[in-house]
Amino acid sequence: MITIKNILKSSFFLYLLVMQGCVPESAYHAHEAGGDSFAMNDKYLRIESLDYPVFSMREDREAPINLNSRAMKAGRYRHPALLKKYKWEITHAFNGRYLAYSKGYDYQYCSARMLLDKNSPKRCADNYPGASYNIYLYINGGGEAYGFQFLRNPKRWLFPSDKVSFFYVQNYGDWSGQPWFECVDRCEKLDNMKKNTEQPRPSTH
Repeated sequence: MITIKNILKSSFFLYLLVMQGCVPESAYHAHEAGGDSFAMNDKYLRIESLDYPVFSMREDREAPINLNSRAMKAGRYRHPALLKKYKWEITHAFNGRYLAYSKGYDYQYCSARMLLDKNSPKRCADNYPGASYNIYLYINGGGEAYGFQFLRNPKRWLFPSDKVSFFYVQNYGDWSGQPWFECVDRCEKLDNMKKNTEQPRPSTH
């Protein structure tokens, strides 16, 4: 489990680096946001998924809605429904938090984004670069989900500095009724999460 400490110390110094193109703008915003947010290439936080359980939804559920999103307010876009058929694997671990990823759900997210941007969903196939960001969920060992995380898709970005993501729990919308998830495979690995896991925080939106 990686613990992030003192990643960003000086906003002024960081601002200068942003202006010079040395670090991506997301790093500056991460510092300004404060709290537990930070910017980093997600490859440094990846773990071996086979050492952790696999989850799926207990029942189909509509995804939380971001009411600050113009597209969602206008009814032109919303995150795909969270369906039982999607399998979620743990991919990243840091600061007592775990990120879960579903290839099937990410494909639906990519397709919805492409349609919103008037592009073809065919760009989401394995042999295409896909969307600019991949979608993940924060989840703990008890199957409680408490926010989205969007990580830059390395297929879409060329330079290392462009592959840096802003880590921040996006807990907009309604996350009540937890736990949403249950273990469906490698459940003997649950202890690897429960030993050091963060409890979900109530939404502030």
